[in-house]
Amino acid sequence: MICPACNKSIQGKNNRCECCGEDLTVYKKVYMMSNRYYNEGLEKSKVRDLSGAVIILKKSLELNKRNTDARNLLGLIYYEMGESVAALSEWVISKHFQQETNDADRYMELVQANPTRLENLNQTTKRYNAALLSAKQGNEDLAIIQLKKVTNLNPHFVKALQLLALLYMKAGDMEKALKNLTKASKIDVSNTTTLRYLKELNEVTSTSAEDGKAERKEERKVIAEPIAFSHAPYKEDKPNIWPFVNLIIGIAVGILGAMFLILPTVKDNYQSEYSKKINDNSAAVNEWQQKYDSVQKEKESQDTKIDGLNKQIEELKGSQSDDTIYEQLIKTAALYINELQKGSSSQIDYLAVADELAKIQNDKLEQTEAVALYTNIKQAVGSNASAALYEKGHDQYSARKYDDALKNLLSAYELDATNVDAVYFIGRSYHQLGDYDNAKKYYNIVIEKFPDSWRVNDAKQRMTDIQ
Repeated sequence: MICPACNKSIQGKNNRCECCGEDLTVYKKVYMMSNRYYNEGLEKSKVRDLSGAVIILKKSLELNKRNTDARNLLGLIYYEMGESVAALSEWVISKHFQQETNDADRYMELVQANPTRLENLNQTTKRYNAALLSAKQGNEDLAIIQLKKVTNLNPHFVKALQLLALLYMKAGDMEKALKNLTKASKIDVSNTTTLRYLKELNEVTSTSAEDGKAERKEERKVIAEPIAFSHAPYKEDKPNIWPFVNLIIGIAVGILGAMFLILPTVKDNYQSEYSKKINDNSAAVNEWQQKYDSVQKEKESQDTKIDGLNKQIEELKGSQSDDTIYEQLIKTAALYINELQKGSSSQIDYLAVADELAKIQNDKLEQTEAVALYTNIKQAVGSNASAALYEKGHDQYSARKYDDALKNLLSAYELDATNVDAVYFIGRSYHQLGDYDNAKKYYNIVIEKFPDSWRVNDAKQRMTDIQ
């Protein structure tokens, strides 16, 4: 399970995320309900209740959009119903949420491995849309021809079979309509549209049969009678010019109405839109000006720090002896200055500076200038580098690389003594390695130095486990 707050992997049956402390009780219930809907959708798909399975699987994804099993199954059902575009869309989304060991890779490869098949699927979608447009415009014959090609290319396209059957019903060819509806019902046994068309077809067929019987009975009783036709006298119509005159007058009135009524309104709309654009541009300019001022102030602050560090380095170079222990300090300071010159604190690689800082033998620094420079750099990068090292160490802990995790977590605690998360996972790493003495030492630090932290209860529980 993935924590929805920090996207970290959750191990075991814990109801709280070890990384961010998020309560996972509700999330677990939601995930269980999503899996339950997935199982129901799977059962419906096995008995070819595809439309019912689609509804259930959509409910599953509403609860947990990362349920890749449900999304992959939904894509398979769409593909079985002939909706290849919808199927590929679901598989692409599934691939986004689960990059590795995802069945969607195999499904997409099977579809894309055959270029001819893929082209046919694209053509069926285009032809179906064209047929639907023709049917809406009243060109039923053209729509039937296009839909025949669609069903030949993709015999499982349920919507195409339904539309073709509907057009046949409208044309009175009930036998062909029944044939297409039967094909659609074999693919999706409980599709409500197919069932409704079949019901209407049965009603029309039964009514036609009853009407045929009644007509045959009436034919026996009909007596031939002569039919009389009445002819009206033919008169030549005289040409009438008034409709043309009225048409010209109407056009003229319309043009005058547009000039006096519509044009002022359009002009006002353009003026208001122009004023709105000016106001929006002014607001954007002000916003960018504020950002520029903020960046400029930050740059000035960084320049001040750079000048101070350069001054400290020069003092150190001028006062140091031949001892090489100061070379790493100068190297670290130079790296930090280069990072500060990037201009934005968000671009500074605090972790790289912290790695170089950790190589300094600070206990051997004797000169006042060297100690001051080391302290300034440590204070400047401490909390940011500590947070980065903690993230790296926690990822290594989650991957069961406890020795590597200890190295980074200890560095994080050294840089920021208030990082309670780093202290707790130092204890957890020692605990996993079987070094119970050190584990208890750091659990006690959590309990004694951070009594208000939510990590205290976990640390006490781990202490009880050790004892």
